[in-house]
Amino acid sequence: MPVRIAAIGDLHVRSEIPAGLADELTALHQRADVLVVAGDITDGGRIPEVELAASLFRTVALPIVAVPGNHDRRCLRRTEFRRILESAGVILLDAEATILDLGIRVGFAGIGGYGGGFWPDEGPFLLHSRVSQALALRARREAIRLETTLAQLETDLTVVVMHYSPTATTLGNEPPQKYWMLGNSQLGRVIDRHPVDLVIHGHAHLGNPTGQTLGGIPVWNVATTVPGGPVIQDVAPRPKPLGGQLHAGIAR
Repeated sequence: MPVRIAAIGDLHVRSEIPAGLADELTALHQRADVLVVAGDITDGGRIPEVELAASLFRTVALPIVAVPGNHDRRCLRRTEFRRILESAGVILLDAEATILDLGIRVGFAGIGGYGGGFWPDEGPFLLHSRVSQALALRARREAIRLETTLAQLETDLTVVVMHYSPTATTLGNEPPQKYWMLGNSQLGRVIDRHPVDLVIHGHAHLGNPTGQTLGGIPVWNVATTVPGGPVIQDVAPRPKPLGGQLHAGIAR
């Protein structure tokens, strides 16, 4: 049984909500079963911004699953940031999982993610000089957090939601020298070791809408500038291999 997922990212809410966007999101309950928000809900992580975003989400008569983006992490009052979103019915995931009954059991593993780049897994992209040891350690930590979160799920359909990309295949027109800022391949390797059906991310504003991990798992880039609004598609469980590792990626 397919589930109809609506997804959007990078709202970058400041002082007002565009009327067209508000109308689109408010009408989603007629077209989808769940709304996924792939980070950068706010532009500066300010409390007035998240309060405005929460007022928008209250108009959406659907379950809402969201993750924080790098702009949201600028907030100095993260507990309050979370509380405001949760008061609007948003399930905010940061290395956490949730299961929704949408006709079938749908598990969402959510994490912000981090940069670091995709060398050597995907293409001859040179490591940027700013890919420091500290950045590499943070990327590794986020991969471990994702691994732990995915291990919690045993559902009919599994969706990974993150802000950063796990693959270069959705980066489209982003300049290669910026790839290190947009995601990392460690996340993709973790995903390929689990029975994941779909990955949803944002952050790559000049990217393309679809791609896949090295293991062939579909990936959507739903940064608002890419599709121009919410993506809405039916998603069904993918056939799973019998036993063993799903993809022969090596954990690093």
